[in-house]
Amino acid sequence: MADLLHCNYIIDGVQMTLSPERMLRECTAEPPLEPDGDAETLADETLDLSPDHFQFKESSVAAYAKAIGEKRSFPLPFAASYTAGKVAQALLDAIWMAGHFRLGDLTLKADWKWSCKQIGDAAAFYLSVESACNYMDALGVKIDRYSVCNGQPAVSFKAVTVAEEDAADEEEVQLLRELPFRTANPRISRRRKASATLLPEKSDWLIYIPFDTCDYRLGGSALAQAVGAQPSTAPDISDADYFIDCYEVVRELVEDGVVKAGATVGDGGLMTCLRKLASGGTGADVSIRNVCKAHGEDSQVRVLFSEVPGVVLQIADIDYDYVDAELILQDVVYFPLGHPAPGRSSVRLTEAVEIPQILESLLNTLEGED
Repeated sequence: MADLLHCNYIIDGVQMTLSPERMLRECTAEPPLEPDGDAETLADETLDLSPDHFQFKESSVAAYAKAIGEKRSFPLPFAASYTAGKVAQALLDAIWMAGHFRLGDLTLKADWKWSCKQIGDAAAFYLSVESACNYMDALGVKIDRYSVCNGQPAVSFKAVTVAEEDAADEEEVQLLRELPFRTANPRISRRRKASATLLPEKSDWLIYIPFDTCDYRLGGSALAQAVGAQPSTAPDISDADYFIDCYEVVRELVEDGVVKAGATVGDGGLMTCLRKLASGGTGADVSIRNVCKAHGEDSQVRVLFSEVPGVVLQIADIDYDYVDAELILQDVVYFPLGHPAPGRSSVRLTEAVEIPQILESLLNTLEGED
């Protein structure tokens, strides 16, 4: 596996500037490697998808949700998008934990399993590493350690806190220390601060916050794999600045105890996230009409199963105005989905949800109107 890390890559006839090893080292606090003039050259090409004629049915949401399993294979044609989503998911999985930290206090452990058995495998590995490094660099997150071993293609990330003295001394990092992205004594616990399942309070609100501004697309998704579809477009997960803004405000809400329960929108999309929240015995009545409307999206299947990074929060009704003000202050877009449904452990989609009057007035205000 060392060859995959150190090779010079030619992908689709184009010479890549850096080897995977150099890209990964530049995302750590380790000194950069000297160029290796004796490195082997590896030529490969990206996979071209066959035309896909699968039609997702809007009436089959419940069947689609049940079809998604726990295990899935790495979607090689969507290596970049899938890997960026995995980086985001690891950071979001940490947001629920007890302790005192911010996004800038976290580092990631990165692990790849890979084997090159056919055309496209090596190119997918390179694009996966490149996507991870580019996205982490934009987020200001470093790699704590990384590994590559033999096996079926897979990638995983785990977030941990970084000690203050371990950070690099670049001028940019020093600037970040002075901003509210880092804390003086960061610490993270593996004990959750917010419940992983819904609490049985029907007056509480379920709030959905997407952490990226990309479109909802199903390429590379767990749903596409489950039903044997091959959509040609995946979410373009790249808006790191917006992710940082979202992370800052949601982490504060979690740490302050405002968030009663929460879950990460990752593998399987929003619907899978809601089903996990409902797995503790309290279900939910939700509507995604406002999400579809805001994104100009006519397919609820794409909104429910596209793997755009995000979170779903349960908050008390009395805290709604406070949360609304905090999110608006940070220019973070959010959507009230509905309420927990005590006594029922399923997720039920409804046509509409009654939203607080202050938010309704904002949604119905015409552009340019005072």
